[in-house]
Amino acid sequence: MMRIQLLTFIVDAISINAAFLLAFAIRYGLPFPERNFNVYKENFLFLTFIYMLSFALVRVFKGRFVCHWNVIIKVMAGMFFGTLFCFTFVYVFRFKWTAFPSSIFMITFPVGIVLISMVNLILLRLSGRIFKRVVVVGQNGFDDIFGVEHRTQRIYLEKIEDIPMHHEIDEIVLCEKVHDDSQLNLLLFLFLKSKVEVVFAPSLYADLLSGNITEKHTIDFLATFIGRKSEWEEFLIRSLDLISSVVLLLITFPVMFLTAVLIKVTSHGPVFYLQKRSGKDGRVFTLIKFRTMIDNAESQTGPVLASEGDARVTSVGRFLRQTRLDEFPQLLNVLMGDMSMVGPRPERPHFTKIHKALRGIRMAVRPGLTGFAQIRNSYDLKPQHKIKYDYLYIQRRSVWLNLFIMWKTIPVLINRKGQ
Repeated sequence: MMRIQLLTFIVDAISINAAFLLAFAIRYGLPFPERNFNVYKENFLFLTFIYMLSFALVRVFKGRFVCHWNVIIKVMAGMFFGTLFCFTFVYVFRFKWTAFPSSIFMITFPVGIVLISMVNLILLRLSGRIFKRVVVVGQNGFDDIFGVEHRTQRIYLEKIEDIPMHHEIDEIVLCEKVHDDSQLNLLLFLFLKSKVEVVFAPSLYADLLSGNITEKHTIDFLATFIGRKSEWEEFLIRSLDLISSVVLLLITFPVMFLTAVLIKVTSHGPVFYLQKRSGKDGRVFTLIKFRTMIDNAESQTGPVLASEGDARVTSVGRFLRQTRLDEFPQLLNVLMGDMSMVGPRPERPHFTKIHKALRGIRMAVRPGLTGFAQIRNSYDLKPQHKIKYDYLYIQRRSVWLNLFIMWKTIPVLINRKGQ
């Protein structure tokens, strides 16, 4: 491992200077102006030292990386701090660096990210240093969750207590029940202190639904950390929510205005339908939809699950449901932070009380405008089927997965499928 780290260090030192030379070529062409280039020639060792120190601080020279993206992120961070330190030094001692153009640093930054990321990825892949170290507790259902997983080093164990504390572990896959709180406390310790991701295999969904995985209060406790991501990942997901909801509100405003007019002139009652829904951690919020049913539709029936062919749905409402236009006002819920663009659909408190599948871990994240279940199945998907897709999403959620689901939602809307 030390050899690959030393080789990476040497190659990166050469690459950062190659990035500076490319920056000069982009800025001035050939030949380089002697007055400007001489400053670089006299100080290239110092610049190289600053960048290599920055790379070391952000751990670019680690012996192993979980994924390709992790390599690129480290290089970006190293280039950022290296450029910042060098730029600050040049400014403080500008009397000595007057002939060195600041634009060279600005050009070197993106060029260095691309060049060094490429050479590091090649070196790490050839040496087999990009993989995820996964501990599998029990084996029943393992293939269900890792059928397409690759580049993993797997450690198979029989019991949770056998998890090695001294090993660098990236992920724990549970394929057996959590029998008591001592086992849960061990998982919590690994998750909170060692930043280990904890994943339940699909074979355990039935146990989660029935409450057999452990005691009920423990299931609720699990919901506090399953699906939780780093602050940076949560920031990216929330940023995607805000940007996409604002853009979609602007684009769809004429359509929503026309929809509001049609609802008002074709049936008695308000344009919008406000309903209490259960959100993240069980917090109740007011969901906003276009009204698709007759006014006071549940005054006789009480709360019931929506289904196809519902007689209470108006003619305009039926079209709105088919095209999902009735859901568009929920973009306001996304803006207010009650919902996310992607996540489990928010359920009514009445149904979360009677269906275990709609509680606990499913409320570990904000409910979404769309989600896995919505792009895969029909409108009247039953709670026990929703849980499969919702749990898979919660455990694997990321900004890239959200983008993928949002993209896949487009044909669902066009073809009038999904929920």
